[in-house]
Amino acid sequence: MKNGQQSIDEQTVRELDRSWNEVYLRNDRSGFATILANDFQATFSDGRTADKVDLMRPTPEGAKVSFSEFGIQMYPPTAITRGRVRIEHSDRMVDQRYVRVYSKGDKCWKAVAVFVFPVAEEA
Repeated sequence: MKNGQQSIDEQTVRELDRSWNEVYLRNDRSGFATILANDFQATFSDGRTADKVDLMRPTPEGAKVSFSEFGIQMYPPTAITRGRVRIEHSDRMVDQRYVRVYSKGDKCWKAVAVFVFPVAEEA
């Protein structure tokens, strides 16, 4: 793969990942329609799974969301991003890490999977 194309692909994946984060920051799940592949699958640390339809359901408002620790690895036609998300609800704090998998099919990048797991509490 040419370095120019890889650079364009990485830029595209970074933008998709930022858009994913914006979905949470704005609490507007409609953005997932263009970010997630139709066969998207989420897996949580307790074994639960979710699909695109599940992630597009509205969530309660009022939580403060922040993202950090972004990283990306390109394995064309696949890319992996990772990071940390903190969600402050009125009654609790959720601190998680995530690994998102993107795939390029028909010249279009889409998120195909995410694995979400809690951040271990410091001793």
